[in-house]
This record gives sequence, C-alpha cells and structure tokens, in this order.
Amino acid sequence: MNSNSIKIASTLVAILLLAGCATQKTVTIRSNPPGATVFVDGKDAGISPLTTPLSFDSKTKVYNVTARKEGFKDGINTIAYEPKSETDYTIILEKIEAVPIELVSVEPAPTDKGVKLVVVRKSTLAYLEVIERSPNVASVTRVTPNEDKAVQIGHPVLSPSEDVVIYGEFVQEEKGGTYSNIQKQRVGSFAKTRLTYGKYRDLFPAFTPDGTRLVFSSTRSSSNPTLWLVNVNSPVGITKLTNTQAEDYAPCVSPDDQLIVFTSNPPDAEEAQIWTVPMGSSLMTQLREGESPQVSPDGKQILFVRRDKITKKRQLWLMSIDGAQETQLTQNTEYETIEPRWSPDGKWIVYASDEGRDSQQRSNFDIWIMASDGSKRTQMTTNGSWDDGPCFDRKGENVYFRSNRGGAWNIWRFQPLLPK
Repeated sequence: MNSNSIKIASTLVAILLLAGCATQKTVTIRSNPPGATVFVDGKDAGISPLTTPLSFDSKTKVYNVTARKEGFKDGINTIAYEPKSETDYTIILEKIEAVPIELVSVEPAPTDKGVKLVVVRKSTLAYLEVIERSPNVASVTRVTPNEDKAVQIGHPVLSPSEDVVIYGEFVQEEKGGTYSNIQKQRVGSFAKTRLTYGKYRDLFPAFTPDGTRLVFSSTRSSSNPTLWLVNVNSPVGITKLTNTQAEDYAPCVSPDDQLIVFTSNPPDAEEAQIWTVPMGSSLMTQLREGESPQVSPDGKQILFVRRDKITKKRQLWLMSIDGAQETQLTQNTEYETIEPRWSPDGKWIVYASDEGRDSQQRSNFDIWIMASDGSKRTQMTTNGSWDDGPCFDRKGENVYFRSNRGGAWNIWRFQPLLPK
C-alpha cells in the first residue's frame, strides 16, 4: 500500500468514526508474569494472555486496560484503533515487596497521671517474602498458622519442661476496644488451646521453673492490671498475686521458684519500675526504674530495659538480684534495644533492635544476639519485616520470635549460628 492509499484509508476510518460507525480490531493482551486478570474499561475480560475483539466508534476511541494479579501492583495500558497493525499489548507487573500491617501492643507511656499502660497502634511493614538470607540463622520455620493480618499474636514464651509455646492473642471488638486471652500450642502442631477466658487484657505470661504454672498480668478484677497465677494443664482456678493501686505486668519467676520479678507503674510515677515479691507473699520490694525484667538462669542477676532520659531510646541493663551493681550493656542515641531474654546456659542474650535497615534503608526491628557481658553483638534476622519478642527454647537450640513476614503476624523460629 502506497502513501496515498494509507492516507485514504486513514481518512475513511476517521469519517466512519465521526459518523458513529463501529470499527473493530482483534488484540492480544499479555501480562508479565502471565495469569493476570484483565479488566477492559473496568469490566472483567478474562485471564492473560487474552485475545479479544474491540469495537471503536465516535464515543469509544480508546480502551483503558488494567492487569491485576495477587502479589503485584496493578498494571495499566491503553488501546486505540490506530495504528491498526498494533495488535499485541504487553503489561509489565511490578512485584509488591511489602505491605503495611497494624501492630497493636500495650506499652508504658507518660500521661498526666504518671506513666501508664496504654494501647499503642502503629503501622509496620511486612515483607511478603518469608525467606531469611542471614548467614547467622538456619532452619527458619513458621510455628503458628495465622493467615489473617488483622489477628494480633503476642510474643512467644517457651515452656521450660516440654515443647509448648504460650502467647497472647488480641481480639478487636467492633466498637474499637481490644482484649487478649492466652493461648497454648504444642510445637509441631497448629492446634491451640485457650488458657484464659473473658474480655480482659491477659498479657505478659511467664512460666514457673517447673513449667506447670503461668504468672501473667490481667485486668480481670480492676481497670489497672495485677499479677495472677494459673495452672497450665488445668486452668480452672486463677489466683490473684498482687493487689495494689499500681499497674503490675511483665513478670518473670526466679529459677528457684521463690521470687517474682515484675514491672510496675505506681500512681504518679514518672517511669516504669522493677519490683519483686516472694512467691505466696504480699511483701513487695522496689528495686530500680526499668521494665521487662528477666532473672538469669543462676538466679543472681536481672536483665532489664531502661529508657534513656535524654534520647528516650530503650537500652539493656544488668543488676544483681537485690537491685545493686547496675551495668549498662548497650548505649547509643540512634536505635533501641528491647525485649531481652537469657539463653538457658546464661551465656547469651537475645533481643530485638531497630539498628538494622531493610532493602530500602528503612529502620526496622530485627532479632539480635550478644554475649552476656555485652560483647559479640550479632544481627540474626535481616528479612526486612518486623521481628521482635525473641526467646530461646528450653534446650537452647532454637530462638522463637514474632514476625509479620509473609503478610500476617505469626510466631517463627530459627537455629542461631552463634558467634565465635
């Protein structure tokens, strides 16, 4: 066809369009990767690769085409009648690396009535890829079966006597409120058993040394949380341990089962405090300002977190079981170190920190390990998702942690390759 013929054909097409006469061409719409749902002017047209005729007239001169596939951002293209010879259209789909997921937690925060526990809601990024490429971990495995990103699973707590994990699970009420019950799950099984019931905030569970009982914090008798005791295998009777005007939470039990160490927010206190109470007694003792206490396996030291008064960053500290001989293990002005736990032999401390960066150089919480004297700090997870709440199992072979990797909150575990 010569240039004059092309001009004549184009003129005829234009005349037909202006006259309202429909003109068709058959097109093939492909997506990369294939298998996307194709929408033409908002209507589902089929799955790519898709071959379909399109009609053009004075009202429809261009079609808007969208390709949609789970795990990818929508791809968009337009199709016009001219040039008529163009019949193949490819839409490149960009993979979604991360999605926002809400994290609901209960944390101490300053108020006009002193430091108080408040419900904190924050947006976190969850990488959809669950692979862990860190050279310092092996055998990364999901422990819980949650697929719902609205479900809030708490930090894992491992039994000292059997392969059982305990965790809190938040329930979101329609009116915007939240409550939490404690769940029990045997490692290797996705079946779970509820240990506590009711619309209370049952949080921060901790095992007694023999693994038969749990100490936890609850609002079941008042608006301020107090400490309670429940049998793990027969949770019929629940015993109240503390009864004050303070908020008592985040307990742990000494290896000899004689002492409970916990965090408390007394009325009008400016900072969270660490207190102790003998098991079965009401004679409480204040030790130091701090939170998240953990008694060492030999029962001689307490590992805890304290917020720096200037930088407001939380750091790791050690003190003796009576509150003396304070030692600061981490010190910086740029990142936080939180939620520390001992290894069973007392040689290592596993914790969460936002010192690392994801693939886009964004700060995020990962799992870290260091020696009990603060040396040999090593980043363990690098996925880019939010990882926190780590703890060792009873044999010291695996580290369990909470993560939103994959797009929902779950408990995961890995084998740590400890630094030399």
